[in-house]
Amino acid sequence: MLDIDLIRKNPQFVKENLAKRLCEISIDEVVKSDLEWKKSKELEDSLRKKRNDLTEEIKNAKMQKKPAERLVDEAKQVADKIIVAGEKTKEMAEKRNYLIERLPNLIDNSVPEGPEENFKIVKEWGKKPSFDFKPKQHHELGQSLGILDMPRAAKIAGAGFYMFRGPLARLEWALINYFRDSHFKNGFEEICPPFLVNSQTAFGTGNLPKFEKDLYKTIDGFYLIPTAEVPVTNIYANEVLEESELPKRFYAYTPCYRTEAGRHGSETPGFFRLHQFDKVEMVFLSKPEDSWKMHEEMLSFGEKLIEGLGLHYRTKMLAAGDCGIASAKTYDLEVYAPGMDKYLETSSISNCTDFQARRMNTKYKTKEGSKLIHTLNGSGLATPRLMIALMETCQTKEGNIKVPEVLQKYMNGLKEIAPVKK
Repeated sequence: MLDIDLIRKNPQFVKENLAKRLCEISIDEVVKSDLEWKKSKELEDSLRKKRNDLTEEIKNAKMQKKPAERLVDEAKQVADKIIVAGEKTKEMAEKRNYLIERLPNLIDNSVPEGPEENFKIVKEWGKKPSFDFKPKQHHELGQSLGILDMPRAAKIAGAGFYMFRGPLARLEWALINYFRDSHFKNGFEEICPPFLVNSQTAFGTGNLPKFEKDLYKTIDGFYLIPTAEVPVTNIYANEVLEESELPKRFYAYTPCYRTEAGRHGSETPGFFRLHQFDKVEMVFLSKPEDSWKMHEEMLSFGEKLIEGLGLHYRTKMLAAGDCGIASAKTYDLEVYAPGMDKYLETSSISNCTDFQARRMNTKYKTKEGSKLIHTLNGSGLATPRLMIALMETCQTKEGNIKVPEVLQKYMNGLKEIAPVKK
């Protein structure tokens, strides 16, 4: 959430910055609604002061045994006006907050302005794999090897779900454990968070109110997490940390749930776009002066995980119009899938500066007083699209899948996935 004082003091700066994102919410409308709230609040406060003054006058009149009927009648009239003014103030606050809660974070100056296609490639690693045969797509490989069962997944749950069997299921767990072990060796703290969160927690990271349609909601008001970023970032909501406690580096494995409303049916067959998938998430909490250095650090952790698998990828700096609501700057890690002949996003790594901290009310102590922390998050990594790239890159002419060396110890030494005997 943006600082209302910044909007009040420098609306033109905020307007110009959010224009880089193609933000459709009018800052002029926000300023107008804030002024209306302020005017209503001042009237309410003046009426409350008048009521207090009348209460004191009534008290003095009774002590001096003077008539107080007129003062009592006036106090009742003022009390009625306070109720009306209070309702008006509340209405104005809700109108202002509705707009502010939907404003995105200020974008960093290094981010390309404008729509999605204005992205910038900042790094490429490795080369596109070449084959002396036509490479298959992941769903063809999985079905021919008997390790991917999309029809039964659809029977059990519907479209947008997958089922890995045998060695492919083990391969996903191998990836997850490879990620977890890497983060542990880097000194991160592992978190096993709840997979359900309340509305305030979802609000804290910016998923509510704007993206409610993308979340699964239970009948008793909980939300299934779309990413471990939501519960982990909120660990210290409404708390004040000691300066010496920062930075904090966390990682967490969780399943992730997203409705992907209206997005199914247009993608390549297989498990490209899903309602449920697995991911290991990185979350950093830092002092403001350290967050940009830590953003690059988090990026390098994600890149090294892909490099360890030997997969060709590129690092893309998103354009302002493609950054998430909470992000001031985002890098995407895109792994190349030769069967599909396209780059697939397998991680988004974002610095959210103080945007989420303001919504969560998470601060740290300094000699000058408490300050908002900065929050960062990134996939380290998500498995499905990485599985696609791995299967298609590591396929053999016989239709088998070679297991990257770094994963073999998690597969009981299995070096190649061959057809499963039924």
